[in-house]
Amino acid sequence: MLALLLKEIQEGNNNLSEKIDSKTADLQTSIENLHSTVSSLLGRVMEAEQHIGDTEDEVRRIDGLIKVVRQENETLKDKVDYLENYSRRSNIRVVGMKEGSEGSDPVKFFSEWLPNVLGAQHFSEQLEIERAHRTLYPVPNPDKPPRPILVRLLRYQDREKILRLARQKGEITMDGRSISIFPNMSPDLAKRRKLMIPALKAFKERKVSCYLVHPARIKILTEDGKFRFFETPGEVFKYLEHQDKT
Repeated sequence: MLALLLKEIQEGNNNLSEKIDSKTADLQTSIENLHSTVSSLLGRVMEAEQHIGDTEDEVRRIDGLIKVVRQENETLKDKVDYLENYSRRSNIRVVGMKEGSEGSDPVKFFSEWLPNVLGAQHFSEQLEIERAHRTLYPVPNPDKPPRPILVRLLRYQDREKILRLARQKGEITMDGRSISIFPNMSPDLAKRRKLMIPALKAFKERKVSCYLVHPARIKILTEDGKFRFFETPGEVFKYLEHQDKT
């Protein structure tokens, strides 16, 4: 009886050992498969990190190139704008004159009209004009503002004289219309000068002697008799804020 019991226990132990060995083998296989999967994932992660690192390096390189290109583009824009305005340095822009008032020979008309309206005594010689024409927009309807007229003078000095005399005269009229005479400049420069107008008004409100000078700077005469220049509206308002505190 005891021998039979021992035999059954031995057989049970053997079966249990076989099951444990089987489960252990399965577990070992699972661990090996998991290790293989983890190794594969680790390799892919390392590869991805390498790609990300390479991409970040490339992004930094491209970002540096973009900054260089932007700087070069700004430099080129400034040069083009300078050349465009230099080519217009002898031009004036007449605004408000009724369509057709200049007749069929605008050059002759303005060579006579400008001295007459600004004072012939200021022009010791015949005013020489290279060309004069309306801006190249379609002719507007009668109820719309007339097109500006561009007048190119032979001498830059005459252009400066005309602008100075027009400022001094103030109101200029023709056929009941108000006529304005401006320097002719590029759209970019005109925009920059327009942005300076609020700052210029702020100085004038404080009775500060100030001027808008070429290309788009404000020049003031300080209390100690020195000239000071401002490149942006921000510089002006920062200066005024400091002056108000002192």
